[in-house]
Amino acid sequence: MQGIIAEARNFIALYQKNGIGRERILIKIASTWEGIRAAEVLQKEGINCNMTLLFSLPQAVACAEARARLISPFVGRILDCTRKHRKRLRAAEDPACNR
Repeated sequence: MQGIIAEARNFIALYQKNGIGRERILIKIASTWEGIRAAEVLQKEGINCNMTLLFSLPQAVACAEARARLISPFVGRILDCTRKHRKRLRAAEDPACNR
């Protein structure tokens, strides 16, 4: 947890040194127990956090309780869903690759 906090503070200092205020920055943190506790500390310091690698409602609730600025649930990739319904898929058929 302390490493995450130190790294976030370092990023904020580097940006501030270059004239970019902390209000414009989101520190991306994995929604592990340590990450959520780090976000709680950082948010109290006015350092906004974007919680990622979030797969469940209990994780989301913990992030919200830590007052994270942004919670980014991971809902899976398009290709994973497609593969579930079709056994085989060629790259040319990948809906994520074809625009």
